[in-house]
Amino acid sequence: MTTALQRQKVALVYLGVAVLSLYVGTLVARNEQGLSMLLLAVLALCGLVMLASLPTEFLFLGWLFCAPLLQNSADLSALGRGLTWALYTAPAVFMAALTVIRQQHRIPASFVDWMPATYVLYVLGSMMMTSDVLQASPVSTAKAVFTVVALGPIIYYFLTFGPGVNVHSDRIVITIMVAGLCQGALAILEATVGWSLWGHNGWQGIEGGTRVIATLANPGVLGAFLGVAIVVSVSILTWGGPRTLRRTSWATVAVCTPSLFATLTRGPVLATAVALVLVLLLGRARLLGLGVLVASALVVVILLPGFRNTEAYRERVAQRSTLEIRTALQDVSLQLAAEKPLLGWGYGSFDRVKNSSEVTVQGLPVRSVLETTSHDTYLTKLVELGTIGLLLFVAPFLILGYRGIAGWTRSRENWIVVASMSSLLVLFLSALTLDFRFFSLAQALPFVFLAILRRKTAAHDGLHS
Repeated sequence: MTTALQRQKVALVYLGVAVLSLYVGTLVARNEQGLSMLLLAVLALCGLVMLASLPTEFLFLGWLFCAPLLQNSADLSALGRGLTWALYTAPAVFMAALTVIRQQHRIPASFVDWMPATYVLYVLGSMMMTSDVLQASPVSTAKAVFTVVALGPIIYYFLTFGPGVNVHSDRIVITIMVAGLCQGALAILEATVGWSLWGHNGWQGIEGGTRVIATLANPGVLGAFLGVAIVVSVSILTWGGPRTLRRTSWATVAVCTPSLFATLTRGPVLATAVALVLVLLLGRARLLGLGVLVASALVVVILLPGFRNTEAYRERVAQRSTLEIRTALQDVSLQLAAEKPLLGWGYGSFDRVKNSSEVTVQGLPVRSVLETTSHDTYLTKLVELGTIGLLLFVAPFLILGYRGIAGWTRSRENWIVVASMSSLLVLFLSALTLDFRFFSLAQALPFVFLAILRRKTAAHDGLHS
């Protein structure tokens, strides 16, 4: 009996810390009494010991798998809020500390590597100069800036210059694919029986039919994530990915494809379709890809007449009023950006300056535009941060994307580059139709693929393997 307990003592310690973390996290989420600074200090120390004892690969991949499950909709549950602190925010803070303490030097830093950090500093400077939110609510503002603005660059540096450089790129992509499979399964459950993990039912029973969100709080964010999982799976199947992943890839495509359509969100569906066309036509099995595209087109032609008679088509696909409002909103955004083109109006100011400025709208009531928030991530950044801020954000993706295209070959080893490039394309096109500023994972996920491209381009130069 004693020997058995000794063998399991590490697991028992982990279990004890997990139970304590959930208890304290629930107290924090509910703002209940019974929480002391001493208890918080003990919990922080236990959590630090546990995180430090985890292998780097397990730490990051575990965080990456849990990340989609612990997004905005988890805040509706006290348990979900506690889990978000324990399994999403705290490990991310620890990875940031590890990146500073345990720097790796396998990849020589270049000018492109300074841009993500410069972007974060630029946002902080913009916030301090144009608002007083840091002074008014420092804790909530710091958390929002960390999870929405800084987390992506932190993950980039962790995977390229921190201990995360030892996490294999293929395992990162595989984890994203499996997480997408889980989200697809949750979306199917939500569409069929109306059940969601955190009880977020705000998108059910609306005009055009129920729009699924799984645990990602918004159908557009879910659609983008499912699109990423789909293009990764198709890249594995058509670009000679590991044979051991073929069954998982087929399962992901089979589950995530209907889930993607169940979001009833045009942007991610079109973004995924564009990325799939490129993956299939440029892949090693181009004839097979062409056949798949032709067959898909025939299915669409056959089913389209019947689909046009559905409420979903009338309220979502054929809906022109929302497109007109968003087009007008783009015009308003460009008007605002033209007034302060270089530095912008300040981080977090979009809705405030939109509603207080004397904008002009042609053909639509001004109220309908003012009541709608931005649906374009990059126009929001242009208005808030100006041309300088927007360029700081997009430049690393453009540069490393160009390097990825320049080194694009049809060799079997490049499937992960194709998966990363196509995933970034899905996220980029989806961000043109939805503002990702409220969603932590949607902002951080592109930097995961950016880090993979950085590592692979370094490998092509003989600097990293």
